[in-house]
Amino acid sequence: KQWYQRRVRGAQVSFFHNHAHLRKCVDVAASMLKSGGTFILVDYYGPRHPVFTRDTTKKAPDMEEYIQTVKDAGFDIIIQEDASRHFLAGTTCLRKIAGEEKNQVEMNFYDGRISSIKEKLIGMVIIIAQKK
Repeated sequence: KQWYQRRVRGAQVSFFHNHAHLRKCVDVAASMLKSGGTFILVDYYGPRHPVFTRDTTKKAPDMEEYIQTVKDAGFDIIIQEDASRHFLAGTTCLRKIAGEEKNQVEMNFYDGRISSIKEKLIGMVIIIAQKK
């Protein structure tokens, strides 16, 4: 079976990064969970940035769009959090490691990501929801 056809007991965790199909992904998760099942979403939000994609014409959903999409798919939101500060802390740590290893490619990548987070071009959303 495909990953999206497997029934899970208790929770379904999905990672999107394909924002064109956000609603379809959330609907698939909803179809796999029993009533009371837990759905956890962790993803980027905000406009697309060259650090993440070559196609800068597309936008990632903002936090409100994620929340509404999860609600529209039949979930009650338990927790919604802008986790950008955690995202920044983790990325800063990875940048430090890349610097210690003198890996210029990774250093440039993390520098771009850190800049994008600080400029609020991107962020990180965490949503924990329960299927109705």
